[in-house]
Amino acid sequence: MSLVFVRDLHKVYHLGGKEVHVLKGVDLDIQRGETVAVVGPSGVGKSTLLHLIGALDHPTHGEITVDGVKLWGLSDLEMARLRANQIGFVFQFHHLLPEFTALENVMLAGLIRSGEGNPKARAIELLHRVGLSHRLDHKPGELSGGEQQRVALARALHNQPPLVLADEPTGNLDRDTALELQHLVFELASERALSFLIVTHDLKFAERCHRILRLQDGRVVETVTPEFNTKRLPLAP
Repeated sequence: MSLVFVRDLHKVYHLGGKEVHVLKGVDLDIQRGETVAVVGPSGVGKSTLLHLIGALDHPTHGEITVDGVKLWGLSDLEMARLRANQIGFVFQFHHLLPEFTALENVMLAGLIRSGEGNPKARAIELLHRVGLSHRLDHKPGELSGGEQQRVALARALHNQPPLVLADEPTGNLDRDTALELQHLVFELASERALSFLIVTHDLKFAERCHRILRLQDGRVVETVTPEFNTKRLPLAP
C-alpha cells in the first residue's frame, strides 16, 4: 500500500465573495522511501497540496490517506496527533524558536509528542548526523542559514516519521549550501527509508528525486521519472 494516497483532491478558498479553485482534482501516490518533487509556477497550488497532505488544512473534496490513516473526517486533535507522529515538516523559513538552542529546538518535537523515549539523546544523535554536533548549545541567531536549516531537518526527523514534507527547503540558501542540504536529504531518505515530498523551483534538485510532478492550473499535468546518475538512491525495500 502506498504511504501517501491522494485521489480527486480539490481545494477552494472563498475570498472577497469569490471562489478561488486552487486544486482541481489532484491524484498522487508516494511509496515508502520515495522522493517526489513538485514543480510549477508560483500560485498553482504546490504549497496548498503539501498543507493538505500534512493535515495543516482540510480539503474541499477528495481523499487523502497517510500511512493508512484517512484524513477526511479527522478532528483537529486527531490531525495534530497525525502530524506529530507520522509527518515531519521542513519549510523555506526554518521557524526555529530563537530563545532556544539547536538541541532544545530539536528536542521540542519529542516533548510535544508525549515525551516518549529519550528526546535529548535522539536530538543529539540527529544533530550529529546532520553535522552539527559542535553547535548543540548555539541559538539560531548564532548559526548560518544552512546550519539553521539542518537544525530544522533534524527537528523534522525527531519523531521518526515515515513522511517528510519540504516546502522550498533550499530556497533561501546559496548554491553550495543548498547542494550540501540536498545531498543530506537524499542520504537520510535512503538510510531511514523516508519518503520526501518536496516543493521546489530548483529543477536540478527536482531531477535528483525519483519522480517529478508538474502542477499547472491546480492539476498534475506531467509526471517525469528523471534519468539521473548513479547518485540517485533506490527505493526502500
